[in-house]
Amino acid sequence: MSLPKTLLVLSLCASYALAFTPPQRLNIPLLLSPGGRPMMGVGMSSGQVQNFNFTFTTSLGYTAVASKKCSDCSDTPLYDISLSSSARALNGQSALSLGSGSFKGSLMKEDCTIYISNGSTWAYPNQTVVLMDSQDQTSPFEQSVSGLLGLGTLKKPTTAAGFSAGFDDGLYGQYYLRNPDASNFTFGLDLKPSPVIPGNGSSLRIGPGAASLADSNVGTVHWLQPDQSVYKADQVQWRPAQDSITSGYLANNTQPDLTVQLDGWTAKVGSESASFQQPILVNVDPYYPGIYMPMQQAQLIHATIPGSQLTSMSTIPGQTKAWTVPCNTQVQFTVLIGQQGFTVDQSILVVDQGDGECVSLIEGFTDSSVTQYIFGQTFISQLYLIFNIPKDGTSIVGFAPRAVSSPKSRDIGAIVGGTVGGVAGVVALGLLAFFLIRRRQDDSFFRRAAELEEEHKVASTVEPYTLGAHAHTPALPGSPPPAMADAPLLGVPHPHMHHDGGVAPPSYEEASESGLSSPRGYARDSKMAYRRDTMITTSAGSPPASPSEPQFSGSSAV
Repeated sequence: MSLPKTLLVLSLCASYALAFTPPQRLNIPLLLSPGGRPMMGVGMSSGQVQNFNFTFTTSLGYTAVASKKCSDCSDTPLYDISLSSSARALNGQSALSLGSGSFKGSLMKEDCTIYISNGSTWAYPNQTVVLMDSQDQTSPFEQSVSGLLGLGTLKKPTTAAGFSAGFDDGLYGQYYLRNPDASNFTFGLDLKPSPVIPGNGSSLRIGPGAASLADSNVGTVHWLQPDQSVYKADQVQWRPAQDSITSGYLANNTQPDLTVQLDGWTAKVGSESASFQQPILVNVDPYYPGIYMPMQQAQLIHATIPGSQLTSMSTIPGQTKAWTVPCNTQVQFTVLIGQQGFTVDQSILVVDQGDGECVSLIEGFTDSSVTQYIFGQTFISQLYLIFNIPKDGTSIVGFAPRAVSSPKSRDIGAIVGGTVGGVAGVVALGLLAFFLIRRRQDDSFFRRAAELEEEHKVASTVEPYTLGAHAHTPALPGSPPPAMADAPLLGVPHPHMHHDGGVAPPSYEEASESGLSSPRGYARDSKMAYRRDTMITTSAGSPPASPSEPQFSGSSAV
């Protein structure tokens, strides 16, 4: 083959390799806000970075931040556009609803970054951001949460927010503009249960019997690639997003563009049971803490629980109602997806209010026209979610059983490993002993020969001696060097340690390694109690035929 042809082949191979290099997975740690919402660290501006805590939602595709002009934002840090060198104001005003809350404000373009667990950041510049300056009491901008990261797609152009928004206004569209060879944007969601329970106020209510875990780690977003070590990859159930739904969702809310169709549910309470084995439309969103369904179906479940009573308590005030139930209630709620079932039981669904009564985390919509479901953090915590948003085509959501390590497998591995390691260690010690003995014999022979030669030299040579001279003691081979005054001291506090000795959350304190100041450190209120986790084994059957799994490919992880 001639040289030009060889160079051409090499060039094509290199181009192919670069175009299909999968992006590296980035781990985004999630913490709990004092109000109980999962949140991540976000930096804004490419100059003087302003750092905030953002919660996130799959129901909207917009990014929003509380601005300095917000007069009713009193307990969270606010964004100041005058401090940013990269912000660009846009014409128009935006008004958005999320659950029972709403907020509005002006629009801008801004460069943003998300804090990663290793102390670095992932940049997503040129975002269309709602600069929130007015909100009602049930919006998310409270108790240290300054912003909202929208993980919806905006693939279907909309004017619902008061301006014409499309795919390129969101996070994914901008990613594809920066990475034209990428074909999929994928992330996995690994969450723990929510500590929030239904209440009567406008703010979220934390269970009084929860463990005190202020700023507790509540999970991880596996960004750009799912983490296949935490779920059963051969049992993922894929469901395409439904993009033609026009009714059945919450009043005044935009229909989420990642809504999927699942195959129904069953509920077992002691010897009683209830079920709805028909297709259901579901919005899976970690912004919401509980499980929400049409009132008639929620009543069907609670009718099988003796002593249950409908109350005005809710986690979406004005939109849902919850039931009190006996604290000894035994219930299993199973969602059907294909041939698999994903189950949540009473250890998650029944929560003690602290007054001798318990409350159910399954709520019913008060509006009879709402026919869809919302599965929030409580349900998500019992499985692994994968969202795949392709450059072209339909987005899909994967539901996977969590990977459960077998103690027996680990014990057998330890026994086998210990046995093999022990035999190898004995053999190695034997070889080392043989080598040392042989070396000592060889050293004795050569050392005696050197002594005889030295004796011969001394016998034939006289070295002069100078009166008063100091004897010189040469350094022996292998002796330690003199101690240095500037040697590092043990026990010096690490710059990443809190004043109380605890290691700082890596996504916040370790961000200082990249030259960015910490977004944390805000004053906390008295709501510092969170529920201790209880993991439930997910039941799963053999998966049916499903859409092709996404090929995780892209040009780079930027």
